[in-house]
Amino acid sequence: MKHSPTAPPAAPAAVDLKRHLLLRVSLFALAVGVVATVVVLYQTRERIRDHIARSGLTVERLVAGEADQLRDAFRRSLEGLTLASLDGIGPRLGICVAVEDLYKRPVVSRCFHDDGAAPAPVRWALARLIGPDLAYRGVIGQYPGVKVGEFVVTPDLDSEGRAAWVQIRTVLGMSLAILLLNLLIYRPVRRALRPADQILAVLGRMEAGDLSARMPRPRLIELRRIAAGFDHLADQLQKTLAAQRQLAQRLLAVREEERRRLARELHDEFGQCLASVGAEAAFIAARAESTDPALLPAARAVSAVTGHMMESLQGILHQLRPVGLEEFGLAAALEQMVAGWRRRQPGCAFTLAVEGGIDTLPADLTVSLYRIVQESLTNALRHGTPARVAVSLVRDAAGCRLRVEDDGEGGAPASPGSGLGVLGMRERVEALGGRFALEPLAPRGMRVRADFPPAVLAAAEEEHD
Repeated sequence: MKHSPTAPPAAPAAVDLKRHLLLRVSLFALAVGVVATVVVLYQTRERIRDHIARSGLTVERLVAGEADQLRDAFRRSLEGLTLASLDGIGPRLGICVAVEDLYKRPVVSRCFHDDGAAPAPVRWALARLIGPDLAYRGVIGQYPGVKVGEFVVTPDLDSEGRAAWVQIRTVLGMSLAILLLNLLIYRPVRRALRPADQILAVLGRMEAGDLSARMPRPRLIELRRIAAGFDHLADQLQKTLAAQRQLAQRLLAVREEERRRLARELHDEFGQCLASVGAEAAFIAARAESTDPALLPAARAVSAVTGHMMESLQGILHQLRPVGLEEFGLAAALEQMVAGWRRRQPGCAFTLAVEGGIDTLPADLTVSLYRIVQESLTNALRHGTPARVAVSLVRDAAGCRLRVEDDGEGGAPASPGSGLGVLGMRERVEALGGRFALEPLAPRGMRVRADFPPAVLAAAEEEHD
């Protein structure tokens, strides 16, 4: 049975610890405040219902007693009733009492509170929870069976609202205390995580190629251990890259030395042999012209082949060992190279711009710059068919910058058999500690870019010295 390959697990979403902590605790404080407020309001509602149910009979006896003191046997009026008999119990029960006479005319209505109105939101919430139907209705009678009026007991929302508001304020105070605790926790957490921005800055520097960047030492012990481990890895990486760079520089130096030796051998041995063959062919042609004219075409053919081989040898020697680079400097060698391409490609416009003291650059860097320009021009002319090629080499306080731009048809692959190509150019630049890039141009063309910072030039000069 074949098992289908399982997809790698998705990476967990990034979490901002500071924001996460602040949000969680704030939501907890809000939830505590809301839930506790709702509990207080519901407890107040149950207490009001209980008071209304229990206080009805008591209010009926007290109101009836007060009404009896105001009436005689022949009068059934409730005029003068003030509900003074409820002054002692009314505030504790949190009720309002309204009295009507026998003809439904209002006699007196009182709510027994003296501390002012409750907060409007609390009073509104209690009214919604209690509803309009919660009331106790009773009868005021003079004798059994004789009705002289009615009374209605309703909740005193202002009195109950103030009592509930005292409890709600306590709850809100607890919520504010939780929020204050949240801030007290957030500040040390933010202070402990503040080096994270510095750590990201160090990572950015290392990503840009600055391997000397090192992590700060945070106060948080976990981050301190991570920073120490990272610095150790950075040290090892820097040592490894330095060793690789030294090896690459050594290989480049060996390559250039081998090219010089090969050029010297070709010039001294093969060049002399070709010169001797050319001289012998010229001698044979001179003798054949007077003694045996039939040999004259063969002698001239040998002389022509020898001349072509000499030209090819000169081109090979020029590729192996740049003419005038060591004697006259990089600027003159580049000018000679560009002039040669102008002669060979009259339909393409070549420009060369040189600024700064490039002739005082170290030998390894000089050779590498020459080879990069050489390979860039070869690739541009061989693969891009451009109408314009521009070479720019600048040395200033910002370092050394090389640009080779063309308006050809596209990217130029490495030249077959050149031994350099794009990979070789990149190796040369990175071996010296620089940065290399091959960039497409709009609407067409390519740019070869090689940058060497001042630190790289200084290190190369120290090694050269």
